[in-house]
Amino acid sequence: MGQNDRNSSVAVFIDVENIHYSTLNSYAETPDWSRIVDACKEYGRIASIQAFGDWVNFSKEVAEIQRNGIQPIYVPLSQDGKSSLDCYLTVSAMKLFFQNDTIDTLILASGDRDYIPLIAELKAIGKQVIILAVPDTLSRDLTRIVDDVISYTPRAEERSGSPIQVVDKQSASDFVVATIEGLENSFNHRWVNLASIGLALKKRDPLFTHKKFNYLKLVEMLDDIPEIELKYDNHEKTIALARTVTGNIGEASEVLKGSIVNIKDGYGFIKPDVGWDNIFFHYSKVINGNFTELSIGDTVSYTIYNTERGENAENVSRL
Repeated sequence: MGQNDRNSSVAVFIDVENIHYSTLNSYAETPDWSRIVDACKEYGRIASIQAFGDWVNFSKEVAEIQRNGIQPIYVPLSQDGKSSLDCYLTVSAMKLFFQNDTIDTLILASGDRDYIPLIAELKAIGKQVIILAVPDTLSRDLTRIVDDVISYTPRAEERSGSPIQVVDKQSASDFVVATIEGLENSFNHRWVNLASIGLALKKRDPLFTHKKFNYLKLVEMLDDIPEIELKYDNHEKTIALARTVTGNIGEASEVLKGSIVNIKDGYGFIKPDVGWDNIFFHYSKVINGNFTELSIGDTVSYTIYNTERGENAENVSRL
């Protein structure tokens, strides 16, 4: 991790979706926003730091982002659920640099090669561009044109617990399966999200890491264990959910009923017939019909699955 002139004036633009799923896939944890801020401060005075994201899907990140002095910028999904975050970020960055001659450096937190045109334009007007990204997810094309790369890695692990003796792949597989089974019991035999699995593994054994067994990502290790079933979520940008396929886990999730109380571009909320909290659902979780056919007041059936942000609805069907 290199350093620049501390007298530089720096603007930081964060692609929240890219950083979130990169850290989730590589480290089985959500981003440490304070670590990102500290890394950027090594390159000069931060004149502006903004995080672009769909804050409906990332609502639980907002408080921590704001505590670290980062301004959240809301980027809504389109009607079909697609994100135009890179366009929002690019326009905002160009506007900021053309209106502020004193800012000489952009730190872009993303490993996505779609930002190459933005980087090229800023370098053409004499600005310095630095990328902050998870190493395993950084496009090589970006590394060829930027001035420096900040490799995001988690802070040093606290070694507070006693390590469990996981010495070979079979014992590692048994350890992972037992961990997921414990989470399933907590979630009443429902799907368990990847972040919860990673955190539970670290809690049981602070020294455990999938990389010790030659897996680049935790999800690759899970995919290689026959007792574990995986399910893609969020347009297959990340493996989000896993469960064991032993015991009673094969039982179908309970079908619930409720009514739609809010619906917008790409998502909505269901008020359950039993319970108080409204349940979020994504347009991709609608079955037996199209999302665009749903309206406020419609009665629907659905099942529940767990994410790191709480319970979401899937298999949503209008009755």
